[in-house]
Amino acid sequence: MRLLPGAIAAIAISGSVLSGCNGSTSIPQQTAAGVAGQSAKTLPAKLPRNVVYVSDQLEKALVAFPASEHAKNPTPLETLSLGVIPEGIWVDRKGILYVGLFDSNGSQFGSVEEFKPGATQPFLTITDGIGEPSNIVVDRKGTVYVDQVNDLSVEILEYPAGQTSPSQTLSITEKGEPIAGEMTLDAHGNLYVHTFFIDNPPSHVYEFKKGSATPKDLGLSGLGNTADLSSDKAGNLYVSDANFGISVYAPGQTTASREITPPPNNIFDGFVTTRSGNLYAAQGAAGYDEPSLLEYAVGGSQPVNVLSGHLQGPLVPALRAAAF
Repeated sequence: MRLLPGAIAAIAISGSVLSGCNGSTSIPQQTAAGVAGQSAKTLPAKLPRNVVYVSDQLEKALVAFPASEHAKNPTPLETLSLGVIPEGIWVDRKGILYVGLFDSNGSQFGSVEEFKPGATQPFLTITDGIGEPSNIVVDRKGTVYVDQVNDLSVEILEYPAGQTSPSQTLSITEKGEPIAGEMTLDAHGNLYVHTFFIDNPPSHVYEFKKGSATPKDLGLSGLGNTADLSSDKAGNLYVSDANFGISVYAPGQTTASREITPPPNNIFDGFVTTRSGNLYAAQGAAGYDEPSLLEYAVGGSQPVNVLSGHLQGPLVPALRAAAF
């Protein structure tokens, strides 16, 4: 979840929090050995199709979990240590992993690295035009979209598959300093960008129709100062709202059809949906305890699973199953 700098850190869920959430503590709370300090492992070439990838920013690593509500508090499938904080992450239908990196050391600050399944070294690195990447999405043709802040605008760089120079740059300009939020794509190739400008609250979700460089404000109601966004194959938009929850908007609607609220005394610190509508949300609060990732069934408003004991956070989740 993109907040004003320093606003939150993710923490772990507890049995008492779950009790306040759904009246029971039925979600398993066992804790497996953490992955902190592990060296980079070779990712298997054939990871399961449904995998949730999490950017563990404290450990500067990506952690892969099985995305299944039937695997209670699963241990990580693999860990990829990067040595640099992973920002935006995406995985396409072929299993290619895209990672946005920002390193303040050296002359080149930002990059996007692409990893084939089973690899610990990137086969392609994009640096042209990239300063500090925030988020990444990739369409069916392998076109890579990277958003970042450029002065007083949010810019979205578009890279054709296999290319390291942008073919075009899309821009969103409002008032004041911006935050480049999450992006998503629909089945028609339309691009959606969630942004927040300090002098023009609340946040806004913009649509770039396929082939157009002109942003359209969708005028969604109930938004706040956060900028997370995801979608499912039905075209529903999942948007962080003014209550630090997640509002769901049906295609073409500006009022939410339902809201998913975080457990008491917590907020959602980043989330992503599968194409079928399963939801994975990083849980955050004003503290620095062990973080966790909550799993929601399709259409559900209460978590059915929690991934804890493996992460150091803050977290940024991405799903292989979320790629269009």
